[in-house]
Amino acid sequence: MTATLPWTLRMPVPVEFGAGALEKLPAHLPGLRRALVVTGRQAMKKAGVTDRLCAVLDRAGIAHTIFTELSAEPEHTEIEAAGERARTMCADVIIGCGGGSAMDAAKAVAVAATHPGPILDYIVNGPRQITGATLPVVAVSSTSGTGSHVGRVAVLSDRAKRIKRALISDCLYPRAAICDPEILRTMPREVTAGTGFDAFAQALEGFLSRSENPLGNLCAEEAMRVIFDTLPRVLEHPDDLELRNRMAWGDTLAGISLATNAVVIPHVIGMVLGGRYGIPHGRSIATVTGACLRHSRPGAAGKLAHIAGLLGCPKGLDDDARADWAIGAIKAFIQNIGMRKSVLEYGVPETDFDSIAAEVRAIFGARVDADPVPADAAGLAAILRASVRR
Repeated sequence: MTATLPWTLRMPVPVEFGAGALEKLPAHLPGLRRALVVTGRQAMKKAGVTDRLCAVLDRAGIAHTIFTELSAEPEHTEIEAAGERARTMCADVIIGCGGGSAMDAAKAVAVAATHPGPILDYIVNGPRQITGATLPVVAVSSTSGTGSHVGRVAVLSDRAKRIKRALISDCLYPRAAICDPEILRTMPREVTAGTGFDAFAQALEGFLSRSENPLGNLCAEEAMRVIFDTLPRVLEHPDDLELRNRMAWGDTLAGISLATNAVVIPHVIGMVLGGRYGIPHGRSIATVTGACLRHSRPGAAGKLAHIAGLLGCPKGLDDDARADWAIGAIKAFIQNIGMRKSVLEYGVPETDFDSIAAEVRAIFGARVDADPVPADAAGLAAILRASVRR
């Protein structure tokens, strides 16, 4: 970071941590009386979280309607239906309850309820701009991995085109976020692993990115350290509230980093893989992270050497050896949390690699160019091919 490089300091939303934090939600809704709760179809209801949330709202005298018609990867048409519901009930706040998809959906619904035209008009580089008319959003997180509860991004699916789209605006920052470990411990093991790795990858890529700032780097460093240490342990002890709290903290730090630093090649390849083949986001990123790190190493050796120290590298190695150690440790981490699968094992044919690479380059060129070693479409296809070699 040079003294002359311009950068923006963005501070995140207030976050309530700790067992019972859900009870603090009404304190962040002064003067608001009608909430649309946006959540998934089953998981939060089965875990008893929806009923707990409704009880908290009832005690606070806040009327509420539950919208559960969300897919695991919310479609833009579902967002528009929820926006219509919010308008019909005159909602003055949207509450996203669940994982990253539910929280992202809540942000998008807050736009759809208050802005004219289809929601896809408001995607990055779309024809319309998100404005301050956006309804306030509160995020009640059930996962530790997306950083959505402190972020200004909402990702939507366009299944007709088999791609994912993103809304990005400071107007999308939640008014408040709830990270209650009594909710977080309802996560299944595979969701804990996948979302936890997503958070680690956000921090890793943001730190390696050429689009960075000091706050983002500081948060990314601590997020990597916390998640690398905690995620394997919480997978073994899923009901440990202290470990769940630590993962919530790591996720929050990664989310702050994501709001200031840019994710790079692993994430944007993961976006395209998820849109095309329905691979869960954290898992799609994990399939290519090792190959991406090898690709980026020539431009990131110093940063990788620093990361090695965060992850417990023994002393006495030079920077080149430390960079290699970091890549090996991250690959072992992916193996340890059960995420070491290739794209071929998710049903992605190798004959699609060139078209995947072309799509990544065309849609996410700015993110690719923020990588320590930018790549053209041929270079991205080479990363995909390298990712399936053992």
